[in-house]
Amino acid sequence: MSYSFIDKQKDFNDLCSSLAGHDYISIDTESNSLYAYKEKFCLLQLSAENMNAVVDVLAVDMKPLLKIFADPKVEKIFHSADSDIRVLKGAMPCTFVNIFDVMVAAKYLGIIKCGLDSMVHEFFHIELNKKYQKADWGRRPLTKEMLDYAAGDTVYLKKLRDILGAELEKKGKLNEAMAQFAQICKIEPTPMRFDESGFLTMKGARQLNGRGLAVLRELYLAREVAAIKKNTPSFKVISPDLMLRLSVAPREGLRNLSIFKGVSSYVLANHGPWIREALQKGLKAPEYHVPRREISREKRAYFETVKNRFKALRLWRKEAAARRNMLPEAILGNDVLERVALSQPRSVEDLQAIKGLGAEKASLYGAELLEFFKKHLNTKA
Repeated sequence: MSYSFIDKQKDFNDLCSSLAGHDYISIDTESNSLYAYKEKFCLLQLSAENMNAVVDVLAVDMKPLLKIFADPKVEKIFHSADSDIRVLKGAMPCTFVNIFDVMVAAKYLGIIKCGLDSMVHEFFHIELNKKYQKADWGRRPLTKEMLDYAAGDTVYLKKLRDILGAELEKKGKLNEAMAQFAQICKIEPTPMRFDESGFLTMKGARQLNGRGLAVLRELYLAREVAAIKKNTPSFKVISPDLMLRLSVAPREGLRNLSIFKGVSSYVLANHGPWIREALQKGLKAPEYHVPRREISREKRAYFETVKNRFKALRLWRKEAAARRNMLPEAILGNDVLERVALSQPRSVEDLQAIKGLGAEKASLYGAELLEFFKKHLNTKA
């Protein structure tokens, strides 16, 4: 397979001019989320008829591509467009029109193994190299082997699109899938925010006493500072398990950190000072007690009703998926299903107003959902 590696602006501008005349482009992205505190968009792979390119987006201005993303005459083909569009929109303001997501299409067709490598193997009997699936795409220079790997991710998307698109049309599901693709175009990236109370969500945190929670809080806050300084994901600094073990026995940690499982010589050398400082702060700080929110009996009953409503809707979705030979998430995603449960729709218009559901699904499942609410759920809660 031949491809062009592009890291010069003039070459990228020429590529975009060429792509504007194509009926489709296949797109994939690579980021460095496993290697940086804040994820950075690092590489863009593009394929069109008789053309494959890998673009170093750290070296070029991506703006010439924006018109193509928004051009309804050019179909943009993805595998898992949700994640790629979030990456692209996070890197620059852009609008997408006319996409096709082969993974979503596969779910509409009931294909359980819908990863790109699984489908390429299933349909073309080719094994994709996944060696660099978790590579550091922010490093420079990129090796030829890494670039070869990246180029392969878009080569088969058009063939998969044609096979799956024809099958969707044959089974009368194409319009429904296309409506879902239009919803995916509206996805926006989620801003990265540090939650100072996030330590309470760690497994086992709420079993700690007040002193242990105070220590865990200091470790959690200090770990984030260390992650920012080293520009690495916080989970790669020290593990939640180690923080919990230190929170159970902070004085032992001060005396001898090395006795704790997970404290390697690297951890001692690179993180030992701030870990000890956090332990000392946690021992001196007031005991931490989880704030209790007073919830009225009426609100508690309401939340319980919504929870049960969501569970019942998941059962409905499972039955609908089995009936239509689709994966459940292709019927309605969990986020949309939660909004349905909360909204207590009483009309098709109510359903159409629910974010992410769309007119096509409201039309397809509206009568069924409304009847389900009427018969099985307490919509007065």
